[in-house]
Amino acid sequence: MNCITRSKHSALGYMVYEIVEQVSNSTFNKFVVTYDTVVAKVKCQCLLFKSRGILCRHALSVLSFERVNKMSPRYILEPWRKNVKRRHTYIKSSHDDPLLEPRSKRFDELVFRSHNICEFASESEELTTILYRAYDNAMVEMQEHKAKSNGKCLLSHEVANLEAINELQGPPRVETRGCPKNRLGSKMEK
Repeated sequence: MNCITRSKHSALGYMVYEIVEQVSNSTFNKFVVTYDTVVAKVKCQCLLFKSRGILCRHALSVLSFERVNKMSPRYILEPWRKNVKRRHTYIKSSHDDPLLEPRSKRFDELVFRSHNICEFASESEELTTILYRAYDNAMVEMQEHKAKSNGKCLLSHEVANLEAINELQGPPRVETRGCPKNRLGSKMEK
C-alpha cells in the first residue's frame, strides 16, 4: 500500500498531515496525523498505536517526512524491549543467558510434575480439595524458607545482572559462508 503524505497546516509546534492511502486502483483512504514537533509525538486517526501498541504506516510516513532519525522511547512498549523483566517467560531461546539454564530446567520439571498431579486431582472434588490444601501448605513452607534465608531467592532477571531496559532486541546473528558457486551449474559448462 502506498501512503502519500501531504502537509495540511501547522500551528504552535503542531503539524497536521493528511495521509492518502491507495487501497486499490480506484479506492483511497484518508487519515489525519498530528505531529508535535516539540516533543516528537505523533498521533494518527486510525488509533492503531492506542489499540495494539504498534505504530501505523501513516504515523511512520509522517515521521519519515519529518526526517525523524531516532524513535522516541514512548513508542517502544515493554513487550518489545530487549531486557523486559518478566517472571512468566521460561521458554527457551537462543538469547538466553547460560546462568538461567538450571532455573529453566527446574521450571520444566515442576510444570511436568504439576500437570500430572492436576490431571489426577481433577477426577473428583475430594482429590481437588486435597491438592488445594497441599498447595497452600507448600506455599506457606516456601515463604517461611525464603524469610529464613533473608529473601535470597532471586528472580531470573536479577540473577543474570541485566543491563538497561531500553535496549531493543535485535534478531539473532547468523554467520553465513557466502553464496555457493555454481550451485546448479550452467548448461553451457556441461
